[in-house]
Amino acid sequence: MSHSFEGNRVVRDTGVRYPIFNAAVAAFSRASLSGAVSAAGGLGLMATNGDDLTGLQREYDQARSMSDNPLGLQMFLRMLKGQDRVEEVLDWVLQERTPLLVTCVGDPAPIAQRAHEVGVKHYHQVGSLKDAQRAVDAGVDGLIVEGAESGGLRSVRSPHLFTLLQQVRAAVDLPIIAAGGISDGYGMAGAFALGAEGILMGTRFMSSTESPVHANWKQAIADSAITHNIDTGMPGVRMRVADTELAASVLRGEVDTSSNPYGGPFQEAFDNGRLDLALVGCGESATLVEDIKPVSQIIDETVQVFWEQVDRIAALRG
Repeated sequence: MSHSFEGNRVVRDTGVRYPIFNAAVAAFSRASLSGAVSAAGGLGLMATNGDDLTGLQREYDQARSMSDNPLGLQMFLRMLKGQDRVEEVLDWVLQERTPLLVTCVGDPAPIAQRAHEVGVKHYHQVGSLKDAQRAVDAGVDGLIVEGAESGGLRSVRSPHLFTLLQQVRAAVDLPIIAAGGISDGYGMAGAFALGAEGILMGTRFMSSTESPVHANWKQAIADSAITHNIDTGMPGVRMRVADTELAASVLRGEVDTSSNPYGGPFQEAFDNGRLDLALVGCGESATLVEDIKPVSQIIDETVQVFWEQVDRIAALRG
């Protein structure tokens, strides 16, 4: 049976072949990873909050050198606002660099207006039905709906994706990209069944060959049969981490992480693989990652399994 994503609104908005995105985690979504995702037919998302404009342009040029396929850009609004850089970065983003701007953690309304003035689509990342409704009222073109299975910092009250997707889809008629707990075509098929039109994978791409993090970090994800919820010291906020010896020590109360949610010098772990010094932040989908693969293989296998599951479900009709 022939398959295509013709008619998919995320594909329409972005011009990509497959509605598959990487998570724009600043340290990980460098040119090597985001460029590889775009080159493989997905939409690479490159974060903008980690560098000045000179560094951003350098990373952008490197990613664009890998293919002519569309590349997305993401703005972490609260972090940029703290650096008084929202307008500066927004001006740079909207100079014909991307078909899609993604924002998170902040008010998307002024961003949407600016993006639409120059014909750029604007999606906003949300973690609750209330945030989704606010983003719709602000005029965004689509949503990234992230469940509590995801890695990083989140509220202890954050809903999981299975429930959240159904809540948002029932209330919203915009394109939805599902995020949190998805690592393959099975997860993609499940998300589409619940109303998504695209997926975002963080942990799966974080542990890919092209990810810029140290091999020890990637292997810790591949080796992790479980993930842990770690209190960060901030009331009501936790992070999810891989099952490492340091994580076990934290859970036993032998290591204090209250002053640093990553439990130590993050850069030592990222650059040099010192997993004895910092926790391996990741999503719950680490339990589904078995090995380190190139981005192109991850995307090809995800799409293949997705269509196999769609066909299997369709065949139930007889």
